[in-house]
Amino acid sequence: RARVGRVTLHTLLDCLSRALHYVRFVAIASLSVQTFGAMADDAPSSPSVELDDCVASLVECVAMLAAGNTTGSTDEEEVAFSILGSWMKQLYTKKEAPLLAEDLMLRASVLGRLQELAVLSVSRPSLAIGVGQMMFLYFWWGVHPPPGGELGGQQPTVPCAYGLDLGVGLMALELHSISLSLAGCDNPATSSEEFDAKKCPWRWRFVLLFLAEVGRKLLVDKHDVIAGTRHLKLAKQRLASMKSLPFFASHQSLIHGPRWANQNDDYLPRARHWPVWPRDRWPSFAHFLEANAHVFLMDLLNLLQADEGDELFRTVQEQQTEFTPLPRHWGLLDLIRQGETTAACPYATASCDLLKTRPEINSQCFSERVPNAGIAFARLWPGTEIKPHFATEPRLAVHLGLITPLGPTMIVGDEKVTWSAGQAVVFDDTFVHSVRHDGAEPRFVLLAWTCHPCDPVWRAGLGPEWAHENPLPEWCDSMQQ
Repeated sequence: RARVGRVTLHTLLDCLSRALHYVRFVAIASLSVQTFGAMADDAPSSPSVELDDCVASLVECVAMLAAGNTTGSTDEEEVAFSILGSWMKQLYTKKEAPLLAEDLMLRASVLGRLQELAVLSVSRPSLAIGVGQMMFLYFWWGVHPPPGGELGGQQPTVPCAYGLDLGVGLMALELHSISLSLAGCDNPATSSEEFDAKKCPWRWRFVLLFLAEVGRKLLVDKHDVIAGTRHLKLAKQRLASMKSLPFFASHQSLIHGPRWANQNDDYLPRARHWPVWPRDRWPSFAHFLEANAHVFLMDLLNLLQADEGDELFRTVQEQQTEFTPLPRHWGLLDLIRQGETTAACPYATASCDLLKTRPEINSQCFSERVPNAGIAFARLWPGTEIKPHFATEPRLAVHLGLITPLGPTMIVGDEKVTWSAGQAVVFDDTFVHSVRHDGAEPRFVLLAWTCHPCDPVWRAGLGPEWAHENPLPEWCDSMQQ
């Protein structure tokens, strides 16, 4: 086996398989399950058969568990979310066949059950957000996800379809709208404390996400101008309702339209926020990455050479929820995670030595407030896409192009991004963003999730010397300009 230093690929794979069994679930799950506050892991640690039985009689099961406070909550909405999250997580991550990501009969059966629960949610609205989120997390492409990014003979196949399954999208939109009313998120009289506790900003952004994507699907793919235009108009009407609520009154970004809704506005309402940051506003970390691009590229090439069987990226790809049609289509190999270097660093020693002291991504950033701070090599296979999603922490994302073939593009808010080798892209990933790869070769970037340069909580912990060298940008308080 190839060696780097004294660590073999076998050793590294073993470390990753043990250390990453939960980390990749943080990715999209942190945008949904963790954000909602009812972690899927909070549901009873029952065998799969007991979860199946509970989901088969979900209304009765939820009522019983909520009444008995079995999960630590008496809120039926949270209990239902936890049960459904645990059920879907078990189905998606199990190693033995049939696999939910690939077996069409299993996918059809599970989606069918979720659709039955969606109909039930009209009379039992406490089920709505859980069912709607499971559709978002696991069935964005419906039962038949596009078969792009396959590796047979190292030649990608051409996907047969892209984008949201319209039936799933319409149903998930209705479910998220039901959850808004149930939680009082559309009521101006709801207190700010209750508005935040019920995760109302997060619910609102999912409604806007689905309205925009359903409208686009109808217009572009179905050529239904009337229905597509109606949904896009409804998105603007929903945005107007958002802006009338006290919580969103100071959110400056919303004046630009539904696609400018972003979570950083919640944490930093006085700051300017851009989907893609202009170079003259970049934090110093982005310039640092560009200055050392040759180091990161060399470590990536050495790692790929050592990983001839593609075991390494395949191992970490198995830890993800459905960001892409199949887990193997997109992989993140962490270098810094949860404030510490990872088991991959012996393969990227020079990169980790440069990165581990940076307060934007290390333990000085990682916290309950920013639990996903870190940096990773990211690979995206051709012929696939990453569905629309958004982060929920006060942070920015930085991509450094390493291997950048023609074909991949990213949409952030309403701006389009492409990558070039050795060049950085700074964007606000609390805006809705998505990626599509129409090329023929895999794309590799160094992907960082950094603390936001305007975040006073993060800045307060860095000391006066750092603050002197990194003064607060003037656009962090744009209301005084």
